Amino acid sequence: MKRMRLSPKALGVFFVTLVLFLGITALIELSRQNREQEQMKYIASTVSAQAYEILSEKLSKAETLEALIIKNNGGTEDFSRVAELILSGDRIRNVLLAPGGVVTNVYPLEDNEKVLGMDLTGSNPGDKEAIYSIKNDALTLAGPFELAEGGVGIAGRLPIHLNGRFWGIVAVTLDYPEVLSGIRSIQDLRDQGFGCELWRINPDTGAHQTILSTNGIAKDHSFNLPFSIFNAEWNVSVYPQTPWYAHISVWLCVAASFLLSMAAAVDVSRVQTIQLMDKKISEGSIRELQAQVERDRLNVLLTQINSHFFYHTLNAIQALIVLEPDKAYKMTEDFSRFLRFKVDSIGIRQGLVPFKEEMRSVRAYADINTVLMGDRLDMAYDLMDADFMIPVLTIQPVVENAIVHGITPLVSGGTVRVSLQKTGAFYEVTVEDNGEGFAPEEKEDGIGLTNIRARLEKHRDCSITIESTPGKGTKVTIRYPEDLSREYSE
Repeated sequence: MKRMRLSPKALGVFFVTLVLFLGITALIELSRQNREQEQMKYIASTVSAQAYEILSEKLSKAETLEALIIKNNGGTEDFSRVAELILSGDRIRNVLLAPGGVVTNVYPLEDNEKVLGMDLTGSNPGDKEAIYSIKNDALTLAGPFELAEGGVGIAGRLPIHLNGRFWGIVAVTLDYPEVLSGIRSIQDLRDQGFGCELWRINPDTGAHQTILSTNGIAKDHSFNLPFSIFNAEWNVSVYPQTPWYAHISVWLCVAASFLLSMAAAVDVSRVQTIQLMDKKISEGSIRELQAQVERDRLNVLLTQINSHFFYHTLNAIQALIVLEPDKAYKMTEDFSRFLRFKVDSIGIRQGLVPFKEEMRSVRAYADINTVLMGDRLDMAYDLMDADFMIPVLTIQPVVENAIVHGITPLVSGGTVRVSLQKTGAFYEVTVEDNGEGFAPEEKEDGIGLTNIRARLEKHRDCSITIESTPGKGTKVTIRYPEDLSREYSE
C-alpha cells in the first residue's frame, strides 16, 4: 500500500492546529482548576464553621462555672453539683476551678488527681493561653496539648474578675480528638477527590501541629483558610487528591489534539491531491481519474470534524469526571467510537459500509448530544434487525442536521426519530424531527444535503426525498437497494 506523504504546507497546518487545540486543552484545564479552587474554598469555610460550632457549644459550659463563682461571691459551694450537670454533655473530660491561677477543685476527681495544685500561669503546655486569657479578659482556646493527668485534650480558659480584681480561672477540658469527630465534612472529602488538614502553629514549640487530617500534612497546591477561634489561630488546608497531570481529561484532550491536527493535515494533503488530479483529468484517463477525485473528495469530507462539537464534548466529559464518573466514561466511549468511525471511513473501498456500522456512529453522536442538550433532545429508534451495505456517511449527517438545525434552535427542544423498514427490494431509512423545518425553496441550502445526494447518485438505485414544513419539522427518507454490494462483485 502506498504511503501518504505530507507536503510542507500540510505539515505547517498540522503544527498550527496542534498549537490551537493544545491551547484549547490548556483553557479547559484552567477552567477545571478554577472550579476546583472554588470547591476547596467552600470546603474550607464549611470545616472551619463546623469546628467553631462544635467547640463553641462545649466551651460555653465555662460560663456556667463563672456564674457559680459570681453567685457565691468567690466561693466554690455547689461546685460538684454544677460540674456533674456540665459533664452530662458528650466529649467533656473535666472541669476545674483555679483561684489565683492554682487548681483547687476538679471534677471528676478520679483519674484527675494530678491536676490539683497545678499553676495554670506557669510554663506547662496550655499555660500561655491561660496567661493570654487573663491579660485580655476573654475565653481562650488552648490545645491540643498533653494533659498532666494523661492523654491529650483541648481546653477553654475563662478568667473571672470580682469587684474589679482578678479572682482566678475556670476551665473546661475536652476529649481530643473525639470532640472533633462531628466535623463530617472532613470524613466525606475522599469521595469528592479532596484531602483536608486542620492545623495550628503550637505556641509552646512554634512547630506545625496537625489537629485533624484525612491524610497527613496538606500537599502542594492546597487552599489555606486561617480563622480565629476563641482567641486562638487555627488553619484549614484543602487540597486535591489527584494532581492535574493525572486527570484522564487532560490526556484525552492531548490525544484528541494530535488526532485532529493529523486529520487537518491529511485534509490539506487530500485537497492538494484533488487539485493535481483535476489538472490531469484534461490530459487523459478521464473516467478513472474522475472516480479517484470523487473518492478523495469523500475522504476530505470524512476528515472534517466540527471544532465546536469537539470543544463542548471534551468540556462536558471534564465536568462529568468530577460529578458523574460513569456518565463521563460512557461519553468518552461514544466520542471515541464517533472519531474512530470518521477516521476509519477514509480508507473504505467503494465507499460502502454496513448499515449497522453507520448506526453505531449515529447512536454515539446522538448520545453525546443527549448529554450536551439534556432534556431538550429526545432520540427515538424504530429499527428492524437487518444489515445491508450503504454509501458511507449518508445517515449520520442527516441525523446531525436534524439535531443542529431542527432541534437545537428550539428553546423547548424536540424529538428525532430514526426508523427502518423493508419495501420490496429496498430498505428505507427515515430520519424525522419535529423541529423548526424550512420552506421548500430553502431545501438545498437550508438542510445542506447536497453532498449526501451526490454520494447516493454514485450508486445504483439509491435516492433521497425531503419533506419539510416551517414550524412543524422535517422528514428525510433514504432508499437503498438490498443488494447494493453486488454492483462491485458482478
